[in-house]
Amino acid sequence: MDELVLVWLRSEWERIPAPLPPDRQLIDESDLNDPAQNAARAELLHRDRAKILDELPDSFEAHLVDIEKDDLPKVYIVPTFDWYLDTGRTFGVVETATHLRPGRGYRLPMGTVAIEHHKRVDEIAPFFTDYDATTTDELLILIASDLAGPYTIIDGTHRAAALYRHNLTAPNTPWRAILAVADEMASSMWHIESTQAQGNIRSVEQAVTHGLIW
Repeated sequence: MDELVLVWLRSEWERIPAPLPPDRQLIDESDLNDPAQNAARAELLHRDRAKILDELPDSFEAHLVDIEKDDLPKVYIVPTFDWYLDTGRTFGVVETATHLRPGRGYRLPMGTVAIEHHKRVDEIAPFFTDYDATTTDELLILIASDLAGPYTIIDGTHRAAALYRHNLTAPNTPWRAILAVADEMASSMWHIESTQAQGNIRSVEQAVTHGLIW
């Protein structure tokens, strides 16, 4: 768990709400054997990712894994409404190659909001041209109810889309990841097959039908 928090916090550091520590020692000079550091990192991550963290089981096993070519059809992006159309209504990472596009958005009572996943993937894709799982520190974080999957990415969605884009022309698997596994994960709203996730997906489809997401 402590290593998972460290990896996740490293990717989220620039988005953590203030106040931040005066330097990056917690991630650049981390000591996973220091309970005080582990607690500080957990608190910082919770500020930014409470919505996801609070929907996970209190305990789970964390595994360092390689996502192989045959695993890709079982890898899903976290099922939030803004990724729905960019994954062809499936949340499958393999569908981003076809459906990720600019010009998406959603409507709120106060106006429209742009969905810029395409722009973000374009921005980071050059950094993954020479991706190598044995040397990268850009680990994805996934959840599953068992080791066989399916797997949901809860951190690294844009990176996964960028990796898959490159994979189509220059195969780059395996992808390095931390996989959080627990039986109880099957009921998390972030697990693609959970009852709650499937209900949310039906609600998002209704919003698309009514022109509230495009």
